[in-house]
Amino acid sequence: MKISIIVVSLNAGDKLIQTVRNALSQQCAEFEIVIKDGLSSDGSIDNVRALNDDRVRIIEQKDTGIYDGMNQAISHASGDFYIFMNCGDNFYDDEVLARFTGAANSYIEKNGAPSEGRPLILYGSRYSELTGSVEYISPKITPLVCYRNIPCHQAILYSKYCFAKRLYRPEFKVRADYEHFLWSVLKNNTDTVYVEEPVCRYEGGGYSESPKAVKRSAKEHKEITGMYLTAGQLFYCRLYMVVTLQPLRHALASGPLSGLYNSLVKKIYKKH
Repeated sequence: MKISIIVVSLNAGDKLIQTVRNALSQQCAEFEIVIKDGLSSDGSIDNVRALNDDRVRIIEQKDTGIYDGMNQAISHASGDFYIFMNCGDNFYDDEVLARFTGAANSYIEKNGAPSEGRPLILYGSRYSELTGSVEYISPKITPLVCYRNIPCHQAILYSKYCFAKRLYRPEFKVRADYEHFLWSVLKNNTDTVYVEEPVCRYEGGGYSESPKAVKRSAKEHKEITGMYLTAGQLFYCRLYMVVTLQPLRHALASGPLSGLYNSLVKKIYKKH
């Protein structure tokens, strides 16, 4: 089983080489790093070339944004599974891909290999560099989880068949990965497998968390959930967010008590 680690970059500076070096330390039998660069002019690609590692492939081509860049990278990837890492993000430890490989092999032994008719997503939690704690994700993907908190793409291993029928929709500037995930699990018969250990060290603080992007994100979230959830599901999800004091929970998850909050979340998920 071969894994393609896809990194989209544009004038990323030292963050690109940091992410590449971290990825190269993975203790996995077979992987490649596919860098899809949008014609950087800051010398960051030259730093990667200087590594002279045949596991790294560089594709330089203009794109219209990160999701268009991801789509371009997919066409060059040769792996059976893909994971998308942003510049500045790192794997949680050097055994992440080995754990994913083990989980994939266990799934295949029980269910057969993924296919276009039955793709596979493996996912885990992420460690937030901003809060210094692991942000745990639900071990079961339900419509409520799809509405409020899916795993980030840096914590997902996609079988290549997840993109056989369609790629990301770049018209969603902030949430194209979210839209594709909902389409995958709610419309495209995709199996999901939870791998409990954290997958990535999420840097945070990027474009998607800027005030402008947050506003657009909310708009895209409303449009996307309206595409994939029924009116009854949307009513339940919104009521759930109100009754469970979502703004307060968000403040706890991102504040000084984040470690305690997330440890409680982990215990709750284990009970279910």
